Amino acid sequence: MKTRNEIIVLKDNVALTTSLILSESIGVEHRAILILIRKYKDREILKSSAFEMRKLKTKGRDAEYYYLTESQSMFILTLMNNSEKVLDFKESLINAFVHYRQVALKGYNKIQNNIDNQQWIEERTKSKVIRKECTDVIKVFIEYAKEQGSESADKYYMVISKMQLKCLFLLEQRYPSVRDLMNARELNLMELADDVIAKSFTKSMLEKLPYKECFQIAKERVIGLTDYFPVSPLAFLLLPQPKELTNE
Repeated sequence: MKTRNEIIVLKDNVALTTSLILSESIGVEHRAILILIRKYKDREILKSSAFEMRKLKTKGRDAEYYYLTESQSMFILTLMNNSEKVLDFKESLINAFVHYRQVALKGYNKIQNNIDNQQWIEERTKSKVIRKECTDVIKVFIEYAKEQGSESADKYYMVISKMQLKCLFLLEQRYPSVRDLMNARELNLMELADDVIAKSFTKSMLEKLPYKECFQIAKERVIGLTDYFPVSPLAFLLLPQPKELTNE
């Protein structure tokens, strides 16, 4: 069974799933899911703006898949025979959507509380300055990587942000404006990581190390922070599974 993060896709801060995820999770050919979608595409439930078709490459050919909201995915699943596998997936998908709704609500409340907290405002302002200094160094590093032949160096902004969140907070999936959801301690840890990354890249580039080695050294130094600050999930994400939708 896929995990919650594997069956939900965050797109523009909205929790969705896809026709591919449905197909893989219930053991049905993706083509069969697409046939159902096309058959009922004129139904009102499938006409929302979130219902979008995308293309991906598979075996050198273009293939279609669809983003689906909670109601759209449940509508498609009601057209399936209720095998044990389908029932298990329905339950997992409902739990996952409920979880992300709770995260979104708690995140909103967290932002509102932070806005009213003067200490947090001061810490967040300081963190933005340090982050700006770090991104200035990353910008130089990206050009450094390009000079060494990297064709995807521009992705380092995203790669480095993901690396920080995963190493320090076990966060696998990106959340928009995630720093606005952090408490003062978490912001302080991100400031330390930004400073470590900036100094590490600067030193490595002065030593003219290969760009991949530069990144690896910076990553190891961020991981080194966990010797002093134990890894733990972001506080706002510590939500229990909704009991009414579990077997507990």
